[in-house]
Amino acid sequence: MKITELNNAFEVSDIDLNNDDDCTELGKLVASKCVILVKQKITEQRLFDVHALWGQPCKAIVHKYVGEQRFQGKHWRTLLASLGHISKSVEDIAGRTGMSRVSFEKNEKGKPTGVFTNGKLDWHSDQQSYHDNQRIVGLMSLWGSENSQTSFLCTAKAYESLNAEDRSMVDELVSVWEWDGGSMSEELIESQLEIVRYNMVPYPQMECPLLDETATGVKGIRFPSHCFSHFRGMSKEESMKCKTHIWSLLNKPEYIYTHDWKDGESVFMDQNITLHARPTNVQDGDSRTMCRMISYLDKLYPGHGPLDHVLYNGKALDHETFANMVDEQRYQEYYQKAA
Repeated sequence: MKITELNNAFEVSDIDLNNDDDCTELGKLVASKCVILVKQKITEQRLFDVHALWGQPCKAIVHKYVGEQRFQGKHWRTLLASLGHISKSVEDIAGRTGMSRVSFEKNEKGKPTGVFTNGKLDWHSDQQSYHDNQRIVGLMSLWGSENSQTSFLCTAKAYESLNAEDRSMVDELVSVWEWDGGSMSEELIESQLEIVRYNMVPYPQMECPLLDETATGVKGIRFPSHCFSHFRGMSKEESMKCKTHIWSLLNKPEYIYTHDWKDGESVFMDQNITLHARPTNVQDGDSRTMCRMISYLDKLYPGHGPLDHVLYNGKALDHETFANMVDEQRYQEYYQKAA
């Protein structure tokens, strides 16, 4: 296995992605280095299998409850249909929990089969308001990817470079989240907004510490790029000043790797201390098609699977309690809209 350092990212070559031992070592590398590019082409099934070597698949709590129909009632039907729509686009989807298409390929009715349209996407991470162990996304370009880009920002180096005052601030702050209507992209249609909302911030006042770390103990910043309400115990005005200052320390060229896609490439990226964005608005019809898989690393690092709680308003709520709160909120919204 050959490892080449890029700009705050790494490329791995001379690796056999069909070899389980090689892929196990790859997972350990992703756990500590955060952003890993591999140019060897594999199938969607093999992408799923590689992640399965690392840990159990990951799905946002609300998406999971809706998909398993543990949430019942008319108020969840549109989200259930939307989640099924994006899953059907993945070949032989049965059993591939955590896998979906994330781009804008359209079906015969002209409806996008992925989570996003072809516009730019602001900085974000998957399920960013959830307090959880390290999760890894494998993003693979299938076809039509040339002339598009994804940018990656692992915050580990930036955190290491903080002065004592800024580091102390980051270590103590707790982010409080609130759904902002989908500011990460101006082009999301209603069904996509629904998917993104319940992936990102399904309930206001969810919390997570600003300081986070990988399964290997690498520390960094879980930056609240969007859907940010305030820092706990701080006014919104002061919180925004603080957030702006922290972003000025992160948003530097030396910390950002921008990848120019070619078909058949994969980037494996951490979601706890790493942000990603799509800086390009792809104009070439419906051709750009990507596949995404997300998993934990608990097979490589026991004890680093999904946590059993969500942080909310200074409390740790078990998933069932939290899910009931989301269900009640959704019920009220649905029938108020119908009235």
